[in-house]
Amino acid sequence: MTAKESGVTATELGRVSEITRYPVATLRGERVTEAALGPDGIWGNRIWGILDPTERKVVTSARGKKPWRNLVTWSATFAREPKDAEDCPAAEIHLPEGGKIATDAPDVNARISAAIGAPAELVRRTPENRPYDLAPIHLLTTATMKALARHYSPGRFEPPRFRPNIVLDTGDLVGFVEQGWREGEMALGEARVAFERDTERCLMTTLPQGDLPLDPAILKSISEANKRLAGIYLRVVKPGRVRIGDRLQLLP
Repeated sequence: MTAKESGVTATELGRVSEITRYPVATLRGERVTEAALGPDGIWGNRIWGILDPTERKVVTSARGKKPWRNLVTWSATFAREPKDAEDCPAAEIHLPEGGKIATDAPDVNARISAAIGAPAELVRRTPENRPYDLAPIHLLTTATMKALARHYSPGRFEPPRFRPNIVLDTGDLVGFVEQGWREGEMALGEARVAFERDTERCLMTTLPQGDLPLDPAILKSISEANKRLAGIYLRVVKPGRVRIGDRLQLLP
C-alpha cells in the first residue's frame, strides 16, 4: 500500500532524473531507465571489482595513484539484465582507446593487466570482498550540483564526477538539501530507503573522465562550500523497483 492509498501525507523531495548502474567498481557505469533495489542496492551494481594483487585489495578509487588512475576513464556495461540480486551476467569493459574486454574471457586478467600496465585480477563481489560497502545506494540532487556551480562557476559539476546511482531533480532548489533528510524513511518508487551517511568526496571527482577535464578546483570547491560533502548514501529498507520520473517522498 502506498502512502497515498493509506491516507498518509508524504512530502515530495524530488523526482528521479537519472539511474546509473556500475557493473565494475571504480569504472564508469551504464544509464538505465529502471532498476530493482535490494538490500545490496541496484541489482548488479559493483558486482565486479579489479583487484590489486600486491595489496590484495579491490581498487575502490583511483585517487590519482598511477597506474590505477586511468581506471576512472574505463566503463562497463552488462551483456544482459540481471535476473535477480545474485545473478551476475557477463559484462563488457570498454577502454577509452576503443578496445573491449569481456569479463568472461579466458584471458581477462592478462588483458586487464596489460591495459593497466600492472598486475591485476577481476574478482566477483563476495560477503568478504565488498567494494564500496559504505551503503547500497548513492544519491545526488540537482540542488547540490547547482550550489557547487554557484560557488565555482567555471567547474563542470556533472553526475559522472560523483558516480551516483540516483540523480534527483529537485527543481529550482539550490543548496545541499539532501543532508536534511536524516530522519525517517523515504519512498523511492516502489522501494523504501533511509539515510545512512553523508558522502565525503575524494580526488576522483577532479580526474578527467569522458569529456570532463582534469580540474583540481572541483574538490577544493566542495571542501569550501560544504566541508567536502556532496550527496548521501541510503540503505534499502524495503526492496522494490525505481524508474525514471519516480518520486522520492519523505514519509511521516
